[in-house]
Order: sequence, then C-alpha cells, then structure tokens
Amino acid sequence: MPLNLVVQTAFLGDLLLAIPLLKRCRQIWPDHQLGLVCRKGFGDFFLKTHLVDHVFEIKKGDAESYNQALSGIAQHQVNYLLSPHESTRTIFFCRKIKAQHKIGFKKFFSFLAFSQTVKKPMQLPDPMRQMSLLQNVDSKLAEQLSSYQSTQRPFETDFRGKLPAPPQWASMSVREEILKCLDVYKNLESRYDLKGLSENRGVLMFPGSVWATKRWTKEGFVQTGMSLQSQGYQVYVMGGPGEEALAQEVMEAIPGSICIAGKTSILESTQIIARARLLVGNDSAASHMAAACETPLIAVFGPTVLRFGFRPWSADSYIAQKENLPCRPCGKHGHKVCPIKTHVCMTHLPAEQVVDKAEFILRS
Repeated sequence: MPLNLVVQTAFLGDLLLAIPLLKRCRQIWPDHQLGLVCRKGFGDFFLKTHLVDHVFEIKKGDAESYNQALSGIAQHQVNYLLSPHESTRTIFFCRKIKAQHKIGFKKFFSFLAFSQTVKKPMQLPDPMRQMSLLQNVDSKLAEQLSSYQSTQRPFETDFRGKLPAPPQWASMSVREEILKCLDVYKNLESRYDLKGLSENRGVLMFPGSVWATKRWTKEGFVQTGMSLQSQGYQVYVMGGPGEEALAQEVMEAIPGSICIAGKTSILESTQIIARARLLVGNDSAASHMAAACETPLIAVFGPTVLRFGFRPWSADSYIAQKENLPCRPCGKHGHKVCPIKTHVCMTHLPAEQVVDKAEFILRS
C-alpha cells in the first residue's frame, strides 16, 4: 500500500499544529497509509489517536537516529512527501528519501530536496500554513484557504480575549480518539488522585515553557490557582520534563493542589486535559494540547504575539496579554533572558486578568 509521509521535526507545539494537515491527508488519500517523521518521544500520541499509521522518530544531533528513520522509510513506497519543517538539516534528510512527489516550502535551497515548492502564506495561522502544502494537490483546499485569508481575522480577540473559532475543515480536534483510550486513563487513575476530574471540577496549571521569557510569573499562576482552589475547583499543576521544580513550587504555594508534572507522556497528559474544565498556560505546547482536546484554555502571551501565527487553534481559546508595549514582540520564540532586562510583558500582567477570564469560562 502506498505511503504518504509528513516530515515535521520541530518542537511539540509546532508538531501538534500539523494535526489539520494530517487529517486532510487522510481525507484526500483514504486508501493510502500515512507516516510521520518527528522527534523522539512524540510519535506514540499520533499512533494511538490514529492520526498516522507509521512513525519514524529522530533525535536532533543523533546521526544514527536519522539513518534508522531513513531505513524504515525505505521499506515503503512513498507517494507524497510533505515537509512543513524548513531547517537545512530537514531538507537534506528529505533529499535522501525516495518519493514520487516531494513538496516543501519555497526557499532558495528547496530545489535540493523538493520537486514542488509552495510559498508559505504568512498571513494565515500556522495550521493553515502547513495545510497549504497540499494546495496544488487539493483544489478545494486551495479555495478554502484563499477565502479564509480574504474574509477572516484569526488573530483578533474580542473584549474578553477570546479568539475566533477555526473552521471545521481545518480543525485540530482529536478529542474523540483521545477519550477512546480508556485503558490509559484507568492507569492514570490508579497512580494519581484524579477525583477532581471525575467530579468535573478539575483546573490545570502549566507554568512552564521551553523559553524562559515565555513563562508568566510564578506568582501569577499561584494567585490564579489559589483563587480557583478556594472556589471549590481542584487545581492540578502539570508540565513536561525539566519543569518539575517550577511546578512543585507552584503546587506548594496553592494549598490543596496536586502536582503531576514530568510524570505523564503526551498521550497521558491529553487524557487529563480532555477531562478538565480549563487549562491555564503560556504560549507553549500545553495550549496546543488543550486545543486538540477541545478543552477551554487561557494562554498567556508575553514576548510573542498572535500575528506570528502560533495561536491556540480551537473554539474556546482565550488570550491574556499586556497590550501596547513597544518592546513586544522581542523575538519569534522568546529568549532565555529579557533583552531589555525588564520582562514587563509578564511581570506587569496582573493575575486578576487571568482570574476574571477563568471565572467567566467556568461559569459558561
């Protein structure tokens, strides 16, 4: 059976934003298998939710992992190769893969790997940018993208900070598939106190981020968590590897909260997120996981801005941010240290703004 292959070896957040592309591939090639090249540790989620049939994982800087991925891919007849990732390393990796059609974004060295290139539509949100790789294959999609770009304003929030909902044809929701993994959730229930989720009063805090300046203040998360915990909600503090210490500090400052940071896989995390009433996090992968679960979320934006394209891609996405700062944005990803040493985009964002949004969402 022919295999179509998506190469997305970026961080987890960017990979999650590729879900609409993967779903569209399933739709236009229902009789083909679908493969994914991604970073080590990310693939299981995509297999268990049936977004793809095969995963080829690589580890950045590990040449042997790339060779193993190439060997695995070589066992298949690749029809279309689609590469949303644009790094030089990825382009040379794609060059080594034999496929009938190879499509990537237009760059001055793209000819080295791809038979077709597409100009990246930077005016669109990133899920649609990634989908645009299919515009010369799927004429209906090309029309949908063009219409959306000319009629919609995806980066404008309403007075509460709520973003407009994505169209159904570009949805990244996999909520149904996540909730089908009951054995995974039952295992989590045996390991952690998840009573707050079963009683429909669970609220999640994700205070971490790969980039230090993209983290809202610990005090902001603590004040928000204390407010919600005092109103009868059960606060769970979560995070990925390397975020355990920060999450533990936040949990210790919120009486009655529970910390399970660094203890769950991506699939396990989404089991918890899908059953929560609300997720509060930064401009990070956690917000994109909430979007995939259709869980209401509040994402705190600091050094980055919505027009970069990496907004949470769901109908219940709310943004908290400090408006009208001349220093925003200061970089595509944020920095380890604030370039002007003030970090006012985060330190001057009051907890009351987030608490007000949270209370409105939880009342709705």
